[in-house]
Amino acid sequence: MENCFNIGKIVNTHGIKGEVKIYPYTDDIDKFADFEYLYIEGFGKVKYKLQAARAHKGMVLVKFKDFDDINQITAFINKNVYIERQDAPDDGEGHYIVDLIGCEIYDEAGEMLGVLKDVLQNTAQDLYEINRAQGGVFLLPVVDEFVKKIDIKNKRIVVHLIEGMLE
Repeated sequence: MENCFNIGKIVNTHGIKGEVKIYPYTDDIDKFADFEYLYIEGFGKVKYKLQAARAHKGMVLVKFKDFDDINQITAFINKNVYIERQDAPDDGEGHYIVDLIGCEIYDEAGEMLGVLKDVLQNTAQDLYEINRAQGGVFLLPVVDEFVKKIDIKNKRIVVHLIEGMLE
């Protein structure tokens, strides 16, 4: 879906009154309470209006408006859910992971090190997974000491490396 973010996956139903359990692809699961609607993979550009959303054991329980029975929602299981970019809450950072993927990674001397392949989200801090220009992959912790500048407009990230980081 163009201009949409994949923000989670419906993994199961919850109860018998039409709630679904969503595995969130965001580190702030409380954001779901701010969404007015979600798109569901495989159901076209249909907006499914949220009646309620709440965090529950690391997951998000969502109740869609006008879906009051478990039999109405079983087709949603194992489907990804999306929101439109303009409806994504502002996280204060001005970018999302999807904006970072594909950015070129440069060191402070201006040497291109590679291209950002993915952002791995861990409990301590996120890690940039970078495809090296010379081949191979390296991981870079996403902390201020290493990530010096993010320029989304030019798809460029400047980093500071310490000895041994590329080995």
